[in-house]
Amino acid sequence: MPKYSLEIRKAAIQMYKKTDYKVAVCKEFNISRVTLDAWIKLEEETGDLLPKPAKNRGAPSHIKDWNEFQSFVKNTKFKNISDLIPLFEQKFGYPVSYAVLVRSIHILGLRRRRGRFYS
Repeated sequence: MPKYSLEIRKAAIQMYKKTDYKVAVCKEFNISRVTLDAWIKLEEETGDLLPKPAKNRGAPSHIKDWNEFQSFVKNTKFKNISDLIPLFEQKFGYPVSYAVLVRSIHILGLRRRRGRFYS
């Protein structure tokens, strides 16, 4: 997705306000209609054309307190890593993805033997 400079955004919006014709503006600046509509909506909502800051979505991609996590894993018995997810959220107070837990367990050097707990 190309990023457009603030000057291009302002010029496109200014031309749209002057002509009130979206197709001509899109052809002139070589942008899509969806992009122009998004800029118009952004200016109506915020009064400016600066892009909104990105929001972090989903679970964090890392464990915040590594030492506390190590002691938590050593003191908790679990057969499957998926069993650890609700226990982790209850102990630490924030969600974490299954992939993060798998990577972290393997970094700690823990392996599962058939039908037994991690150790």
